[in-house]
Amino acid sequence: MATWHDLAEQLFPKVTTTIPDLLAKYPERTEPVALRFAPSPTGYLHFGGLYTSFVGWKYAKEHQGIYFLRIEDTDQKREVEGAASLLIQSLKKFGITIDEGPLWENESDVGEYGPYFQSKRADFYKVFIKHLIREGLAYPCRMSEGELNTIRDTQMKSKQIPGIYGRYSTYRDWTPDQLLERYNQEGQTFSVLRFRSHGDTSKKIVFEDEIRGVVSMIDNYNDIVILKGDGLPTYHLAHIVDDTLMRASLVTRGEEWLTSVPLHLQLFDAFGLRAPKYAHLATICKIDAETGKKRKLSKRHDPEANVHFFFEKGYSTQGLIEYILTLASSSFEDWRRENPLLPISDFDFRLDKMNVSGPLFDEVKLNWVNNAYLSAISTPELYQQTLAWAEEFQPEFSTYLKQYPEYAEAAMNIERHTEKDPKRFTLYSDVQHQLLFFFDTEWEKGRAQRIDLLSELNQENLPAFVKDYINNVDLTTEDAWVRFSQLKEIGRKYGYAANNAEFKEGGFVGKVGDLAMFLRVQLCNAKQTPDLFSVMKVMGKARVVERLEKYLG
Repeated sequence: MATWHDLAEQLFPKVTTTIPDLLAKYPERTEPVALRFAPSPTGYLHFGGLYTSFVGWKYAKEHQGIYFLRIEDTDQKREVEGAASLLIQSLKKFGITIDEGPLWENESDVGEYGPYFQSKRADFYKVFIKHLIREGLAYPCRMSEGELNTIRDTQMKSKQIPGIYGRYSTYRDWTPDQLLERYNQEGQTFSVLRFRSHGDTSKKIVFEDEIRGVVSMIDNYNDIVILKGDGLPTYHLAHIVDDTLMRASLVTRGEEWLTSVPLHLQLFDAFGLRAPKYAHLATICKIDAETGKKRKLSKRHDPEANVHFFFEKGYSTQGLIEYILTLASSSFEDWRRENPLLPISDFDFRLDKMNVSGPLFDEVKLNWVNNAYLSAISTPELYQQTLAWAEEFQPEFSTYLKQYPEYAEAAMNIERHTEKDPKRFTLYSDVQHQLLFFFDTEWEKGRAQRIDLLSELNQENLPAFVKDYINNVDLTTEDAWVRFSQLKEIGRKYGYAANNAEFKEGGFVGKVGDLAMFLRVQLCNAKQTPDLFSVMKVMGKARVVERLEKYLG
C-alpha cells in the first residue's frame, strides 16, 4: 500500500533538497528588520503601489533595516515586457532605494537571498510542496471548471458556505494509492495541488496586525490551490516560501490580503515555520464624480492611478511623498506645521498611526502640498527640478532654460520668499506657463492673442504715451512706489487719471490701471502676470523698449 511519502516521491522525484537545507543556505539576517516590495510586472507603478512601497521603505530605514525588491511574475500571462525595469526606475525617482533586488548592472541580482524574480524560484516551491505531500497536507486535484461551477451553484442554492472543502473536494479523501493510480493514468500530470485545511467552517482565529491591532475572523477552511499545473505557485504558497527564505520580518501589503492571513498562518504552521509580522494598509480611495460615493482608486477609470500621470503633469516627487505621508499618518500634518523646514527623514513614522479606513485621494490637497514644497525650495533648486521635468516632457521649453539659465532663474525668482510671495507655482508646468513670455521667440508667437487683448482697451493717446514712456522709463530703482509714481506722471500727460477718485471727476481717457494693463498685455501677452515692474526689471530696458516699439509698428 502506497504512503504519502511514496506519492511525494512519485510527483517530485528530482527534489532531494529539504526545507532545513534551504533554511541553512539562507540564514537569519543580522539587520533588525527586513521588509520587501513585491509588485507584479503587469504595467506601470500604481499610486497604491507607490504608497505601499514608501511605507515599507520608510519603516525599514527608520529601524536600520533592509528593504528589498522581489518581482512576483508567476502570472506570466499578465506580464508586460519591461514593466519590472520601469517599476524600479519609478521608485528611484521617489528616492526609494532598494538594498537588494534584480536588474542591477548587467541585469544582475544584488543580495544573497535571491533569485529576486519568482519565476526563477520554482525549485524552492517544489521543496516546500513535497514536504506538504509527505505529511498528507497537500494533494493533487483534477476538478474541472465545470465541476467547480456546479459545486458553487449547489452551495448557493442550499445556502452553504462557499468553497472547496470537506465533501465538496472530490480528491480530498482519496488515498495515496488512488491518487497515484490516477496520476499515472493521466500521463503523470496533475491540474493543481491543493492545501489540505482542517475544513471546519465554524472555527475562529485571532491574530495581531501591526496597523489594525488584534483581529478576529473565521479561520481558513478552504483547500486552496497552492501550485498550478505549470509548476508555478499561487501567491499563497509563494508568500510563505519567499518571505521565509528571504527572511522578511514584516510584510506590508494591501488590506485585500487581510482575509488571507488565516490561510497563511496555517501554511506557516504546516511547515513548522515562524510567520512574519503583518501590516495591512488601507486601500487608497476617491469620491466618484458621478455617484458621490467612496470607491477604490481604479487603474481603468482614474488617470492618477498611474504614477506617470504625476510626472507628466509636473508634480514634484518630493511633493508626492509629502502628500503620501498625509494619507499614511494621522500625525504627519501636525509635525510638518511645527517643522516646516525639516526633511521628512526626521519624521518619526509609526504603523499604529496609519489610517485604517481607506484614505481619500484628494487632488486639491495634493496641489496644496506640492505648492507648499515648490514655494519653499530655493530658486536654483526650482530651476534644476523644472529643467529635469522639461527635458523629459517639454523639450522646447528646456532649450530656453538651458540657453538662458540666469534669465530664467531671475524670472522664477520674482517676489519669491518675500512678504508678498504669491507662491504661484503649484506644478512645474506652471513655471513653464508663467515663464514662456519672457523668451522672445515665444512672445512673438503670442502676437494674435496680444492684438486681441489690446482690442479690449481704449487705445486713445496710447501711442503718444508709449513714445514718452520709452524715452523716460527708469528700471534702475528698487522702490516700487517710485516706479508706479513715474507711470502715473507720464500717464497724466496723456489724459490718464492717477486713481479712481480722480477718474470719476471726468475729463480723462482712462486711468493709470489701464496703462498698467496695457503694459502687461504688450510685454507679456496676458492680463495676469507676476508683479509688472519686477517683470520689466528682469526683462531689462532693452527688451522692454523693443517690445513697446513693436506696438508702434
